[in-house]
Amino acid sequence: MRRHAPTTGRTVRLGQGLVLGGVTGFWLLASVGAARAPSYRLGADYLSALAAIGAAEAAWGLAMFACGALALAGGAVVLRGSVPVAAALLAAAAGSVALAGADRVACPLGAAGCNAGPSVLEPTTSGQVHAVAVVAYQVLFSAALLTLAWAGRREGRALPVVVGVGGAVVTAVLAVDPLPLDPGWSQRLWVAVGHGVLVAVGLCRPCTPTSPAGDPP
Repeated sequence: MRRHAPTTGRTVRLGQGLVLGGVTGFWLLASVGAARAPSYRLGADYLSALAAIGAAEAAWGLAMFACGALALAGGAVVLRGSVPVAAALLAAAAGSVALAGADRVACPLGAAGCNAGPSVLEPTTSGQVHAVAVVAYQVLFSAALLTLAWAGRREGRALPVVVGVGGAVVTAVLAVDPLPLDPGWSQRLWVAVGHGVLVAVGLCRPCTPTSPAGDPP
């Protein structure tokens, strides 16, 4: 088993600040962008619509994606010394979110009504990359949480297992939109639960393993 250099308290605090600041910034920017976008409907329209090509207030949506990536990067910093495989997966998830923000969906109608309907979204290579990046984010995020759970199990600690397995399963289920909700609310629930799990991983020390050798063999 390879040993890893422990993460200093200052580095952990930096990561925690990135998690908390990124999540807070994400929802603040999403709220402001939605309020400023003409005819944007929280229930009907996806978060991606705020950054869409043709959206009236795309800068808010682009900054929102940047904050989402920053929060995941913060989680990677927190876990770097204790569960480096999970940290690497979170860093890759951050890259996927950044890619989703950079490769924007094209919405001829602007932010209003820009949901998954083929009559509204304009099929583009950028939009296809965006969709793949979103799926990649969920796969990488779930993998990071399951790695975290494995490390907690090796230490005989129940809370990291509950957070890791529970977070991975719940976010994966919500990602396929199983609830009878409007698409905008369904997506927001999925993102919010993921952010809640990320905050728990970043700020709740009992929720994460402590051993620097906590990776699966």
